[in-house]
Amino acid sequence: MKRLLTIFSLALISILIGLQLTQAAYYFSDTESNWAGEYIEQLRINCRLSGYTNPQGKPLYLYGPENRLTRSELVKILVQCTFPTIPTPTDKPFSDIELDQWYSAPIAYAKELGWVGGYSDGTFRPFQTITRAEALKIILLAKNPDSEITSGTNTFSDVSPSMWYHRFISFAVMMGYVEGYKDNRGQPTGYFGPNATITRAEIAKIIARVFTWLPQASPSPSSPSSPTIGGCSVFPADNPWNQDVSQLPVHNNSANFISSIGSSTNLHADFGGNGEYGIPYMIVPISQSNIAIEFTDYGDESDPGPYPIPGNAPIENGSDRHVLVVQREDCKLYELYHAAFNGERWQASSGAIFDLNSNALRPDYWTSTDAAGLPILPGLVRYDEVASGEIKHALRFTVQETQRGFIHPATHFASDSTNPNLPPMGLRLRLKANYDISNFTGQSRVILEALKKYGLIVADNGSDWFITGASDTRWNDEDLNQLKTVPGNAFEAVYTGSIIH
Repeated sequence: MKRLLTIFSLALISILIGLQLTQAAYYFSDTESNWAGEYIEQLRINCRLSGYTNPQGKPLYLYGPENRLTRSELVKILVQCTFPTIPTPTDKPFSDIELDQWYSAPIAYAKELGWVGGYSDGTFRPFQTITRAEALKIILLAKNPDSEITSGTNTFSDVSPSMWYHRFISFAVMMGYVEGYKDNRGQPTGYFGPNATITRAEIAKIIARVFTWLPQASPSPSSPSSPTIGGCSVFPADNPWNQDVSQLPVHNNSANFISSIGSSTNLHADFGGNGEYGIPYMIVPISQSNIAIEFTDYGDESDPGPYPIPGNAPIENGSDRHVLVVQREDCKLYELYHAAFNGERWQASSGAIFDLNSNALRPDYWTSTDAAGLPILPGLVRYDEVASGEIKHALRFTVQETQRGFIHPATHFASDSTNPNLPPMGLRLRLKANYDISNFTGQSRVILEALKKYGLIVADNGSDWFITGASDTRWNDEDLNQLKTVPGNAFEAVYTGSIIH
């Protein structure tokens, strides 16, 4: 499973995610003096907004903060905030949604995920301005499973407990996402205005708060939490992927391991290039139908199908052709290696299913879609985590030569070499505590902080020191290129268990 990719440098964005922004940094000219300028800028960065364009499609660098938002505009923004790729619909989601329109795919996917349900007459009314209550419901469902949105104390005289929107508004107030109207002295009026339309500026503020893009208090170290994908925890908090290794002892063969990988070889982000590089993933609803899988190489070590992977699921560029899918509610991860869809079923060299609520490993000596027998998705550098300012898990990386052995949670090796100085699959490395990262900025800085706390796991044979990330158009290649200055000798191997041969 070797992969040699070259990352082309593209200047995508130069604003540091999560830092306080200044008006001079704003992209849209009509937000520099607007009260919501900072929220709008976060929305632009995290949700790939381009603003208004002229009839020829050229950007006008205008956001229109005081304009009213339509139902289709909000859904498209939220889908772009949440998913790097979405499937192309094959059927009309609502009677008034044509498949050749810019909003058809986001609305269809939002309906699948349960964010929107439309009206009783079967329409969606894409160009109707959205109300404050409607917008809040969709935003909350885009971030939280429906079952987790519970009613809080009613604080508004115009929000009756008998109305459908009471649960969403009271929950949002309880969480600090919204406030009601205020008078000209800044005092609360006791009204929320659930049926009033909402401005594009107000939407930006609510989304930024719900998705926690702006600086917030750090969580208590006594309450560890798992990273999440699609409303699912990515393994329990005590899973090896989520283990803080900053205080573990250095492996007694660390120096030889690092030397064999390359002491003077530098890190490389194996993702970016406007989404061309990296491994894509997809989140599907619980209603996603299963499709048969035909295994062509490692069927005896693969979890049998069918898998809930749609035929239009994104496939990794290059020879490995990975497909990664998380199913909401069921919280299972489905992965394929060397996959192709023939119109009726998936064909793949191997496949693996992981229960994201369990610490169970694959059987010893079994592969997965990864040479180490590990899941791929939990080790990816994902944009939403980096944008939040913190990665809370180890990262997957490749080395050119490995030994015939593995360390749990890895369960498989892909080498005949008995050289004890080559790294085994599953070996954990961390960035040394004394390695100075104070001059690194933005996305690279967040990644390096994670490497000091959670480290890297040897997961596959490939180019030395290549860190795997998710395919996403929002990566800043100029920012990620800072990683190319970090040498291998800045790392050390830590002891997490014995090598199984």
